[in-house]
Amino acid sequence: MSSREWLASSMRLLALFGVVVLVSLSGTNDWFLINGEGKYVEGIVREPTIIVNYTVNSTEEVIDLEIQNYTPLRTYWRNREPVPTPVLEYSSEEIESMKIEGEESNFDLDKSRSIMSILFGAMMIIQIINLLVPNMKIYFPFIVWLLGLIGFLIIVPLGVISSFGVDGPTGGFSDETETSDFAHMEIDSGVELDLNSIKFTFDTLGFDLGLIPLEEHETVKQTPPQEGEENYDALIGFSGFIELEFSDGLKNWLCIPLIWVVFIFVNKKIVRNNLEEE
Repeated sequence: MSSREWLASSMRLLALFGVVVLVSLSGTNDWFLINGEGKYVEGIVREPTIIVNYTVNSTEEVIDLEIQNYTPLRTYWRNREPVPTPVLEYSSEEIESMKIEGEESNFDLDKSRSIMSILFGAMMIIQIINLLVPNMKIYFPFIVWLLGLIGFLIIVPLGVISSFGVDGPTGGFSDETETSDFAHMEIDSGVELDLNSIKFTFDTLGFDLGLIPLEEHETVKQTPPQEGEENYDALIGFSGFIELEFSDGLKNWLCIPLIWVVFIFVNKKIVRNNLEEE
């Protein structure tokens, strides 16, 4: 083996080592630093606020919860009456179908973690193949890297949001109420993306049936009370956001193509030197 062939092999080995290190760091470091704030903006005095801060990585979430102006919020929860759940009858076929649909649509943070683990493993494997097959095109590992990037930017955030439960009346900040407890529920949501974070915003507004006498539920469901009318004070509004700030996991993943750029540059230089000597 000539010195240049030895150098090329050494560069491939170094590239493999660098990619393995960066992939390992991408998997073990924090993926997102998350902060969220939800506030009751209608129906409760002093606007109680729920604040959450936590980190997400490949194995766990470490959550810190804070509630501001808790007393009026506790009073609201204590004044509510349980909202009866309608009794529905289903056939065995319908029940089985609902179970299957529930399993298919139950995407959460754990499933996004599983997908990312597969992509991390695939990235290492294809880099090993690249060491054994020197002429392999670079776009094969690049495709795997791109899928991993999509995982960081889309799959994991969707898993976080799905697990948090932003589709509820309080966007996952509280499990004291359910969407079915409200009449005329309006939900407005949005997504903001910048270089440092992904921010999910939402606003909900509806009449809490838990604050309305049971015999008046159907009337309120059919016609929403107007301001000044009876039961209008059951109107509850909630506004919040969840911001996912990119952390070291994504930053390490973004460094992987730099290794390939250096490898391609050195490899081309070796080839050019060989041609000049010939």
